[in-house]
Amino acid sequence: MPAPFHKFDRNLGFILNDVSRLLRREFDRRARGLGLTRAQWMLLVHLARQPGASQADLAESVQQEKITVSRQAARLEKSGWIERTDQGTDRRAYHLRLTPKADQMIARLFALGEQLQADVLTGLAARRREALIDDLIAVRANLLRMEMRGSA
Repeated sequence: MPAPFHKFDRNLGFILNDVSRLLRREFDRRARGLGLTRAQWMLLVHLARQPGASQADLAESVQQEKITVSRQAARLEKSGWIERTDQGTDRRAYHLRLTPKADQMIARLFALGEQLQADVLTGLAARRREALIDDLIAVRANLLRMEMRGSA
């Protein structure tokens, strides 16, 4: 019998994809009672990372079409989660900012995330946890450098 072409259980891409999918699913389960859809809280979290971002910038960040983000932003504004302000000369472009109501939700989402992180890292010594995070940050930096070289 021929040897397997790949060892999927030891392949970084497959492992990261599985971990990401499982983390998202568990976070969704824990956040279910917060009264926001996944798309809504994801937009809020990305906006917390990029205060004052334009809708176009946010669309790129969340990997959605601009019209999708525009519609979502309109709903979030109507519900009091964000404020949209004109971007100056282009009346079609808006800068988005979180409201105090959204700041409180972000704090709850981050608390959920911190608890989830603690739960999934159970059994790893503190120094191994830190090393894992440091290694993943280095992997991300390598991928970002490759992306920059590819777009140049």
